[in-house]
Amino acid sequence: MLRGHKIAIARIFADLIKADRIIDTGEMECWERVCAKYAIDKEIETEAQYVSFSDALKSICDSGVQGLKEDLLGDCRSMTVSDGFCAHSEALIMIALILMLDSEQPFRVETFSIPKASFNIDIATSLYIESDYDTATNEAIRESYRSLFKEFQLAGFHFVYPPKIIEHYRDTDPKLFRKILSFLAPSMSESGIENAYKSLMKMTTGVFCKDLLCNKCGITDLRNTCPSLLIKIGNSFVGEDAYANYLKIEVDEDILSTVQSFIDRFCEMLSSDVYVVNTSEERDSQFHFHGFYKQLLDIFLIRKNIRSHILIDPYKEEIFFPDIDAKATGLHRRERALYAMLLCCGAEGLNFNLPKSNDALARYNKRISKIQDRYRAIYSMFGGEGETAPDLGEPTIRRPIFACLKRSLKNLPSLYNPEDYNVTKNRDGVFSVNVENNLIFVRELDSDEPTPLKDSKMYQRWKDA
Repeated sequence: MLRGHKIAIARIFADLIKADRIIDTGEMECWERVCAKYAIDKEIETEAQYVSFSDALKSICDSGVQGLKEDLLGDCRSMTVSDGFCAHSEALIMIALILMLDSEQPFRVETFSIPKASFNIDIATSLYIESDYDTATNEAIRESYRSLFKEFQLAGFHFVYPPKIIEHYRDTDPKLFRKILSFLAPSMSESGIENAYKSLMKMTTGVFCKDLLCNKCGITDLRNTCPSLLIKIGNSFVGEDAYANYLKIEVDEDILSTVQSFIDRFCEMLSSDVYVVNTSEERDSQFHFHGFYKQLLDIFLIRKNIRSHILIDPYKEEIFFPDIDAKATGLHRRERALYAMLLCCGAEGLNFNLPKSNDALARYNKRISKIQDRYRAIYSMFGGEGETAPDLGEPTIRRPIFACLKRSLKNLPSLYNPEDYNVTKNRDGVFSVNVENNLIFVRELDSDEPTPLKDSKMYQRWKDA
């Protein structure tokens, strides 16, 4: 057995012993036997404090040491009942250990340890997640929602299905809900509140998983996850940082059967038939602000790590980032027009590279002329005279414009991957902005709703120039 395996074992037992927040004589006697069996000394105990629960469990699962998983699981079972009682909090840790270490169990599972500052919900919350909408599984959840909710509830869990919460928000009077959002985020502008409201109303399971959990909360391990239940099993410290531990169980259209089997296994470990039942459920004109409900609203109202849309309003000469409630400031018409043109160019970008031979000079002049014509077209949409637009072909004119634009965009707050929103220059010398087309919109005079960039008059004028 490697030293790393001993450290992992020490970490797992530390979380198991602390799970019910009571440490007794029986547990200490069991811990002494564990230390003797696995040769765990004080130095290993100390190092174990800096390993997360999920990393420790993964180390054991990947060890390849004959019989280690079976021995460890047996010792964990003994530890759990060493005081003659298995509490609900201990059973949460144990069910994760059983499903990860027992090769005979039928579930497809993983564990995650996530910084609590990033994402934190109540213990024993079971949250449905998926990176892409799965029709069969979602239909099964809707058909059996009450049964699923009650199965979890009677075992002391709280089942959270995000579409149900959004349905409740949609059924609420819009004015009341906007007032609540404004109360929770008084410093946010009216347009920011409106954008948060619309984003909530349009939220899907895929958006929740990829944009909120992965992008805003930084839980990148969930970026490509199939339909699953993410169950909060406990909290622990890694060094001085607080972490939340989760068990992820994959599900499909047979989700009700999976949940029943899971709940049966979980309840078999409990030493008492009496435990607290979570009755938390939002009702008409009632909105919870705790646990997952608070986390969901905080994600929308606290503007950090956001993949924002870009809204170009050429008639007001504004470039707005609605999801972070911010505008590009410190820019003149020339910079705004350049940014809009770069967005129109997409991955193709702008190439100002000088030719390396006289033969290429004609092609270079033609390319620069095309760039200038397109710049004039957009410059005029921002209220300028096309013929007086700065000459981008002149380096002494072009460089200060690019510098001013990059300086302003660098100051935008709270964006996820902020460098994507700024002007970048690749190794071939091509300037571009690496934001997906579906995030870019244009405000047009004859439409109340923003128009996707590629359907806009601005894009057409750029293309035709």
